[in-house]
Amino acid sequence: MNSKNTTILYTYTIRRSFVARDLQMLEKHFSITPYTFKAEIKKYTPLSFIRQFFFLLFQGWRHDFFICFFAGYHSVWPALFARLTGKKCILFLGGTDCFHYPSFQYGNFTRKLYGKATCMSAKNATLLVPVSENLIESESGYYTTDSTRQGIYFWCRPLHVPYSVIPLEYNPSLFHPRAVDRRVNSFLTVAFGIEGSSYIRKGIDKMIMLASALPDCSFTILGCSPEEFPHSIPPNVNLIPPVPYEELPDHYSRHQFYVQLSIAEGFPSAICEAMLCECVPIGSAVAAIPAIISSYGFLVPLRDDAVIMNTIQQALAHPDKAMLGREAREHIMRTFSEGKREDALVELINRLKEKS
Repeated sequence: MNSKNTTILYTYTIRRSFVARDLQMLEKHFSITPYTFKAEIKKYTPLSFIRQFFFLLFQGWRHDFFICFFAGYHSVWPALFARLTGKKCILFLGGTDCFHYPSFQYGNFTRKLYGKATCMSAKNATLLVPVSENLIESESGYYTTDSTRQGIYFWCRPLHVPYSVIPLEYNPSLFHPRAVDRRVNSFLTVAFGIEGSSYIRKGIDKMIMLASALPDCSFTILGCSPEEFPHSIPPNVNLIPPVPYEELPDHYSRHQFYVQLSIAEGFPSAICEAMLCECVPIGSAVAAIPAIISSYGFLVPLRDDAVIMNTIQQALAHPDKAMLGREAREHIMRTFSEGKREDALVELINRLKEKS
């Protein structure tokens, strides 16, 4: 089979780094048409919906496959068009499209219409491809204010569309320790847009709590400028605005620990990138984080200040943090190395093509 004869319409809302990487991978094997569904300004969403309808009406027949990164408004028409025409639609599930956290207004299912669009897309899809098993259905006791059960199968019952888990992958040639001083007892987290729901979801409030309780340690939050930060901060907290993707390894390499105290995630990339840069990982026991950290770091089982502090103290007391950091890098290289996602996606698409 000549894969270049396979035409794919790849739909997304924002061309984030993981979308760009997927497009770059798939363009080597298939004929790809990228399509941006503009949804940044909500009042223009109906216009984007209409524009997409006519695009599919006149151009959809040219494509064998429809791929949508995340499920939502932008995936309704591609999934329905595929179902009506006998073509294939694959939904890449990334996180927010599988969650309902009303306490801090996160997830597609916190909005009734958005949740319906998500379920309609999922039920018309040929295959769901989550980056982590937890996006299908999972239960975690880390955060108990909202439902401890989450996942698209849970919120779209009944949903019987098959799924195949394909994690993200990471480039160890880009993400590796730089020749910079790694500050002792230094903690880093990466979080963008934390003036909204991400302040709680990403556990930034707990980073501030830790900084207040540990004045002899340094804490860095990358992704938010000081003038945008929504709360006052202790003097041992450093706020850094967003930086170019290529500069991230330098920041990871300056810190001893990477902290990911998220409530909801799909497959968080920053912790994997930081581990490749030999940071010791500390993370909440949610989503793919336990699998990412494995035995090469520290897991927080409950979103409780005393429990979090106890875990941090264990990390600080570890006798050989440098060795643990090296082992963390080796673990990510073995488990989520470059090429694994590409091979899995190409095999999956070719297999579906053969069944057509």
